[in-house]
Amino acid sequence: MIKNTINDRLKTGLLVFLTFIISFSIISFKNIKLASDEVIEFEVTEEVPLFKGCEDSSSRKEAVECFNKKMMNHIKRNFTYPEEALENRIQGKVDVSFIINEFGKIKDIKASASNEKEYDKKLLETEAIRIVSILPKFTPGKHKGKIVNVKYGLPIIFKMM
Repeated sequence: MIKNTINDRLKTGLLVFLTFIISFSIISFKNIKLASDEVIEFEVTEEVPLFKGCEDSSSRKEAVECFNKKMMNHIKRNFTYPEEALENRIQGKVDVSFIINEFGKIKDIKASASNEKEYDKKLLETEAIRIVSILPKFTPGKHKGKIVNVKYGLPIIFKMM
């Protein structure tokens, strides 16, 4: 009972911190090519991928705000601080990047934790990848009138408060 209460408090504190960090810390990635498919970075995509519920956005700015809000909500709802990380007080930052492909599905998820110990890195990276892997299907992004693969990145901060 006490352990659950502590976990709930840690999760609440962490979610508040994550909301702040994600709101202000979108990572920029350079344009790359994967095989023959062009990948455009989120920041320069003319029409960003859309979560369900963001389709009525009247401008790019509004669509980006809706995207970021839905992304934060997804992380809040699905985040689970790894039990072993809690027990061992493992904290850190995980930079996550992924591609929203031309069908609106997530692919090529990559995670890189800032921790020095390999085991600690793996624990946090696994949770970050899990959260991203269960993102819902998007309306694909468009650039210059064509549906494109869009690369997006964000930091996920694991911090006990």
